[in-house]
Amino acid sequence: MPLLSILFWAFFASYVVHILDETLLNGGFVQWIAKNFWPTYHMKMFFWFNAAFITAVAVGNILFDCLGGHWVIIPLIFVAGFVTHAFTFHIYWTIRLKTYSPGLVTSLLYVVIFYLLIKYGIGCNLISIVDFTIGTMVGVLTLGAFLTIGPTVLFPRIMRKRR
Repeated sequence: MPLLSILFWAFFASYVVHILDETLLNGGFVQWIAKNFWPTYHMKMFFWFNAAFITAVAVGNILFDCLGGHWVIIPLIFVAGFVTHAFTFHIYWTIRLKTYSPGLVTSLLYVVIFYLLIKYGIGCNLISIVDFTIGTMVGVLTLGAFLTIGPTVLFPRIMRKRR
């Protein structure tokens, strides 16, 4: 169990580093999103979104640390969701727009952690295949989808309709 906790807290740390990447590189994520998808996106939205997710990831990790067992699903949802986001958002839009998507490089840290969860979590029987599959599928289909279409399609469309 300690290895899994270490990997989940490494994910938490990589998310914090990812936020720094999104804040500092290529003019910042806020400016990049506002320019390419969502003109009314601003730093306050970025701050509160990430504050909520940092809290949620930490709570999921603490629940797993304290309760173990099937609670592994919660941190897996976050890792799988953010791995999906790395591919379907950061890599895709960097290629499509031919400009660096702030967060691209550090989102690859999620992929490394996911690989290690597969190699050691499943490979060493620290995570059951059922729990891993549930966590991964829920992460990809909910969080991954949300992080992919939210800032590029869904929220800009909602904001246009409100005006």
